[in-house]
Parts: sequence; C-alpha cells; structure tokens
Amino acid sequence: MTHISQSASLLSIKKYLKMTHGLTDMEATQQADEVYSNLTEMRNKGFIEGWYFDDHGHLELEPTSSVLNQIQSVIK
Repeated sequence: MTHISQSASLLSIKKYLKMTHGLTDMEATQQADEVYSNLTEMRNKGFIEGWYFDDHGHLELEPTSSVLNQIQSVIK
C-alpha cells in the first residue's frame, strides 16, 4: 500500500458532496466540515495515516500499519 503524503482537502470533500449528493453550498460545507473533523480525529488517534480520492472518485482511507496488522491478523 502506498503512503499518503497529502490528504483530500476540505474543499475537495465539499465539492464531492455537492456533486454526488446534490447538496446546497451550505449543506455541503456543514457535512464536509463534519467529515473532515472525523477523518482528522481518526488520524490523531492513530487509526489512519490519511485519506484521498481514488481513481474512481471515491474517498479512501489509508490505515496505519498497526491497524492494518490487526486487520490482517483477524482475516487469517
């Protein structure tokens, strides 16, 4: 898995929400703020290294190596 050096910006998350859910500017701003806050909290707690939009426009999370190891140990 590649490492994320930059995360999707608040503005790009807002634009994504507007486009995919047909939200007003105000609704998209409020929801993007909440999403961004939750992603930042997950990163601060050590669950994810970052987030990004993939080639298909989906918001993806990159787990930290410790979380990834835990997931892999459960799958085995």
